[in-house]
Amino acid sequence: MRSFDPDRYEPDIDPDFDGRPETVGAFREQLRRDYEGLPFEKVMPGDVVENDYGSCYRLTATARGALHRGDADKTRQDLLGSVELVRGIRSRTRTRLEEQGFKTLADLEDHPRFCGESKRIRELLEAGSTEELAKVIGTRLSKSHPTVLGLSGLHADSDFLFLDLETMGLFAGQPLVVAGLARLKPDNTIVVEQYVVRDFPDELALLVEVNQQVGAHEVMVTYNGKSFDLPFLTGRSAYYGIKLSPPKVHFDLLHFSRRAWGKQGLSRSDVGTDPRRVRRRRSAGLSPTCDPEGLPPLSSVSLRSIEETILGLSRETDLPGELVPEFYYEYLRTGNAGFLKPIVDHNRQDVISLINVFSSLVEHWTRSE
Repeated sequence: MRSFDPDRYEPDIDPDFDGRPETVGAFREQLRRDYEGLPFEKVMPGDVVENDYGSCYRLTATARGALHRGDADKTRQDLLGSVELVRGIRSRTRTRLEEQGFKTLADLEDHPRFCGESKRIRELLEAGSTEELAKVIGTRLSKSHPTVLGLSGLHADSDFLFLDLETMGLFAGQPLVVAGLARLKPDNTIVVEQYVVRDFPDELALLVEVNQQVGAHEVMVTYNGKSFDLPFLTGRSAYYGIKLSPPKVHFDLLHFSRRAWGKQGLSRSDVGTDPRRVRRRRSAGLSPTCDPEGLPPLSSVSLRSIEETILGLSRETDLPGELVPEFYYEYLRTGNAGFLKPIVDHNRQDVISLINVFSSLVEHWTRSE
């Protein structure tokens, strides 16, 4: 497994900082001046977390906000009417079954061929088994189908954990430096906890704390987490001989955002396959290749692009993710915690944005219907 060696790390001499390379040096110099000589705790007030595997640093912040989840009753009704969730039923078979009076999963329980599968799905729904239901929907329809996100309505706010990682590279052989976690409280308070690696020995203790949080929640929400965050967390845990218990339900918002707002997803999934929807949109004076709000398909569905276009947020002094290794190395080399602060700030905004993007996706598909 590849590992990170700070003595052999060569930072990018001329990185692209928001298209203005000259601002990187100015930003670095400002951080050096503002925080040089200040103790770590002064730059980022927090507390030391200790466990059987060592210690790491924790920052805690709160924000106001509510999570908009799917409508539980509507999700149940939609699923009960989705006979295509049963293996062997596609559009032609569904039409034939409807002509015969089999219009719901309950109806199919009297069918000699499809009774067993339809009963199983209905029982999963009655039991609230979102993990198994997500697998059924993903297999029969799509893993990014709006009904998958609608399953969120079957969970309480306290079931959700929002996660984002900052690392020294894209591979699990590189260390983890910041893990941001957000939880929801009943009073619409968002609690953000960030576990920080002050030096590489802290990583093991950080992984233990994060793994405990993941195991304590039913649902995990990430952005590109199925391809990056979760495999990275699993790989780093395995490096230390720790087994991560994966979340029962994992909503990766990248795939839902691509379907809802991306150019490829809208033209193929949301518009192009439904001629009735195309006609409705044209009669309403809207382009058939934009979303129901009249927004043109986005060429980029990165989290930052979604923030700017959908949420209306702008990060004026945000540190690009590709500069995280360079600034963290500068922190290790100089001992100036100011170089770590923009990494932490970037991570905190990312994890809070997960909640807002999740809510916007739910609202988007609610309006679409």
